[in-house]
Amino acid sequence: MGQINLEGLGAVQETLIIPLAMRALDLKSKRPILGDERAARLYEEITYSDKKFSPKKSPSYYGCLKRAGYMDGELIRYARELHAQGKPFVTVNAGSGLDTRGERIAGATYGAAHYDVDFPNVIELRQRLLGESATALGSDLLEGDWLARLASEITPETQVLIAIEGVFAYFTLEQIQLLLEHLHHYFAGRCVLVFDALSSFWAGRSKMHDTLKHMEATFVGGIDLEVDILRLLPQAQFERKKAVVDLMAEVWWVAHLMQLTKKMRESTQIFTFRL
Repeated sequence: MGQINLEGLGAVQETLIIPLAMRALDLKSKRPILGDERAARLYEEITYSDKKFSPKKSPSYYGCLKRAGYMDGELIRYARELHAQGKPFVTVNAGSGLDTRGERIAGATYGAAHYDVDFPNVIELRQRLLGESATALGSDLLEGDWLARLASEITPETQVLIAIEGVFAYFTLEQIQLLLEHLHHYFAGRCVLVFDALSSFWAGRSKMHDTLKHMEATFVGGIDLEVDILRLLPQAQFERKKAVVDLMAEVWWVAHLMQLTKKMRESTQIFTFRL
């Protein structure tokens, strides 16, 4: 099978190249941060215009890798809690792109089923490259069909642990609210949601972004504080948040300088809520 050209998938869909390329670049470094070997192999099977995007060790490189590791860890945290309590659960990667999160966390989620959700053409691409089918759900995240299918495949007692990575920046606040309401409708009282969000300051500055500036997709939504989410869904319960820059500072000295400026330190944060 020759390389698959990602161009033409759609403006937002094409952004899946960013984290995939960063993870492939990471594996070539002397001290890998995420160490995702499957992502590196997948990257060799696709092609994309280097005029639109070419991976390099930019701020987004460190941000993508540390963000992914932290979100993996959050799902594992709740998986351990639920396992200790004897409660069944599934994990979900919503807006999965070509992310291999299911494989990365499989060893720490006690055999729980893992679902990947993305646009139908992205899921078709995943199936071509990864051979997935049973737990791959092709749907616009804002439509309720994937949630209805997921709900139909699990018991009413099953807890749902959902990661939404690199997605909300492309959603308006109204779209984020719609998705939160859908999640609450189907899984109220048994859902943990982990997501990253760009600040409102940076959401309007897509063309200043080090990876997105030559691509067609643009940022449209920004979340600054947990109360922004509580306004959208008052029933949500805030658990914790983490600034991605703080995570970056663990592996990149420049991030320590970024921490000194509030707009830089809070440019992207990862939130965990119970719904």
